[in-house]
Amino acid sequence: MAKSQNNVALVFGASGISGWAVTKNLLSYPSSTTFSRIIALTHRPRTVEDSGLPSDPRLELYSGIDLRASLDDVKQQMQSKIPGLEEVTQVYYLAYANATAYSENVMDIKDINVHMTSNAVHASDQLCTNMKFFLLQIGTNNYDRVNPPLKEDQPRIPSPWGDEIFYYPQVDLIKDAVKGKQWKWCEVRPDQIIGHVPAVTSMTYVEPIALYLSLYRYVNGPGARISFPGTKNFLYTYTDSSQDIITRAEIYLSVLEPEKADGEAFNIADTATPGPWSKKWPILASYFGLEGTGPNHAETGKEWGEIDKWWNEHLGEYAKMCEEYGLQERVIGEATWVFVKAGFMLLDRNREMSLDKIRSVGFKEELPVGHGHYRAFDQMALERIIPSRDTWAKKE
Repeated sequence: MAKSQNNVALVFGASGISGWAVTKNLLSYPSSTTFSRIIALTHRPRTVEDSGLPSDPRLELYSGIDLRASLDDVKQQMQSKIPGLEEVTQVYYLAYANATAYSENVMDIKDINVHMTSNAVHASDQLCTNMKFFLLQIGTNNYDRVNPPLKEDQPRIPSPWGDEIFYYPQVDLIKDAVKGKQWKWCEVRPDQIIGHVPAVTSMTYVEPIALYLSLYRYVNGPGARISFPGTKNFLYTYTDSSQDIITRAEIYLSVLEPEKADGEAFNIADTATPGPWSKKWPILASYFGLEGTGPNHAETGKEWGEIDKWWNEHLGEYAKMCEEYGLQERVIGEATWVFVKAGFMLLDRNREMSLDKIRSVGFKEELPVGHGHYRAFDQMALERIIPSRDTWAKKE
């Protein structure tokens, strides 16, 4: 396992879908003694309790770290809030500015994210004097429209299209910062992330879909047929990346195989087996006792099944379902529906990833198609966000 039991982790973006998961997994993977401290950073105010993270004396959560500020301000914020920064050995950069990602100018979003990354890299380099590894999580926008499976050595997308992708300057600034330094680094490339965060976030389509499927079952009963809300992307293949698989791979690379990972990029997904929605939608629907079918609204010319409109029309039934099953009511905001819609409509080509490289360094964990969603659904049921499958069964 880990060569040292005195590792100290620093996590940027601990309230997001990936940051939350890596913070949680650092407590137990690769062993429960690998990390003596886990320092989790968020911008908005958070406590360990309201974040849904486990209560553990090794876990420290600090809010108010604004990576959009100047580098000097970021360093001052970190130094004033966080003791013992010199103890940090592994840094995980999982922050992402998405506040209005579908309405602002794409180049503004790029500039914001590159600036945030630069601050995190340089602040860590200067304050975390024992840093051994810096990990950057990016994604599959890195790849051009090439024949899958997508491989890490494929060239960057050329200008002008590539100019909008902030992953490239993120990687380049790390390559520049590491020159002459002792620490190592790598980048990881998951696809659309499957998972759940107890705190409400707009950066996931899994919770809204789970709520939609639950309410659809409540309104229409067990065995009801439910059509896929997208159209053209129903048959395109891609590889799900679940938050636990992603984050365990990240810890594996940064702690167990830092020499092999240094300076490299790695695709990360649940399985190399392609999983089109035509295969996955029935699996997801079956969790709720529904029959998932293909899209039936193609003849209308619409590419979106307007499940947001259906949801808003059935808010009364949703309130009733929450009362009947003792659920916590969630609010699905407009920004979240935009993200959900993007998740079902933007996939317009086959884009499954090759996992040969991550497998070559020894990371073998995987999940069958659809099982990452089941894990997220089970967690939501435990948190009483959706009814559990046992609860449904007792009502029948």
